[in-house]
Amino acid sequence: MQNTKDISSFKLSTGGLIHHLLIVLRIQGSTSYSTRRRIIILLALSWLPLFLLTALEGNLLNSQLDQPFIYDLKSYIRYLIVVPLLIVADRLIDPLIASNLQSIGSSGILGDQNSEKYDQAVEKLTHRKNSKIADIVILLIVYLTIWSFFTNLEDLDMSTDFTNWATIQGDDEPRLTRAGWWFLIVSAPLLQILLFRWFWRFYLWGEFLFRVSRIKLKLQPTHPDLAGGLGILKNGEGGFILIFLAFGIMFSASLAEEILYTDFTLTESRPYIGVFIISSIVFMSLPLSFFTKQLILAKRRGRVVYGGLGYKLSKAFDQKWGDSKDPTTGSELIKTADASAVCDYADIYNVVRSMRFLSIGPKDLVSQAIILLIPFLPLVLTEISLDEMISRLLDTLI
Repeated sequence: MQNTKDISSFKLSTGGLIHHLLIVLRIQGSTSYSTRRRIIILLALSWLPLFLLTALEGNLLNSQLDQPFIYDLKSYIRYLIVVPLLIVADRLIDPLIASNLQSIGSSGILGDQNSEKYDQAVEKLTHRKNSKIADIVILLIVYLTIWSFFTNLEDLDMSTDFTNWATIQGDDEPRLTRAGWWFLIVSAPLLQILLFRWFWRFYLWGEFLFRVSRIKLKLQPTHPDLAGGLGILKNGEGGFILIFLAFGIMFSASLAEEILYTDFTLTESRPYIGVFIISSIVFMSLPLSFFTKQLILAKRRGRVVYGGLGYKLSKAFDQKWGDSKDPTTGSELIKTADASAVCDYADIYNVVRSMRFLSIGPKDLVSQAIILLIPFLPLVLTEISLDEMISRLLDTLI
């Protein structure tokens, strides 16, 4: 069984075949890892060779290409922003998950008889994240995807009508450059593996929460987090927004290239952006919905119990102080705590009445939407230049 020390040092980002390979290759340590070291090494493997190879091949600033490497927006976004973000996510999400695990186990929400079931759920999570099968499947998916692109270069936007640094025109069809080969075999798989592993970990977290939701929890309707004591879960769920943010950054870069190189417009991209933001929020909140039934039952019980208690309290208060003919009622009331007790009870009942069916609140959802919108704000510059935007802002001030 898991003990408190094991839970407090729990790391969702470790374990599996790929993690073992990173240790063997000395990209990270067996018990700790350096974020800076991992970023530098992975950038040296993914982006830097592309830069050097395109420079050697003359495609770094080749004006004869529709898109030389120096103007390829996606290459900068993917490897200089998204890759570091996915690595930094390890440092940010792991402590949040560990604090969630420890809080659930020590808060009393499990009751006296469910600790063993909870320990089993944590052990199952640990076993699943350490499994090498998932990483093997991820590697197969990544390289099968790469192979499908290789068999049809047009899927990489490398047709005879649009040339870039990754291809050269052959006799009948475009062929990969050396930089293109490196991108296809090394750079693209590295990014996809990082992203897919985090989606797998998000699934594992959702699977763990599903198991915990099958336990009969001792939810408290008067808990100030308005979620019966499950409010801590939104911290773990909120950490995964980094993964969806990374995906949003890549999506924004793709939209930017569509706008810059085709007839696609910013106005036409708005529905896609809206669908992405809404679906991401729904997807992130889905694991929290596993507890909805228990939250509904806890709220119903709270309204019944504290509704009846409120009636008794207000009745006793009215019997004692409700005589309008008693001349001492007002002055005597000041000397007692009866009115304060009624006010305190009203606050408690408002907490019960405001109890949510998800551990995440409306303000949290709005914050997530704002964060997910940030990667798409630069798209405005694809149709309005920065100079023009500044000029218009100055015009409004003058």
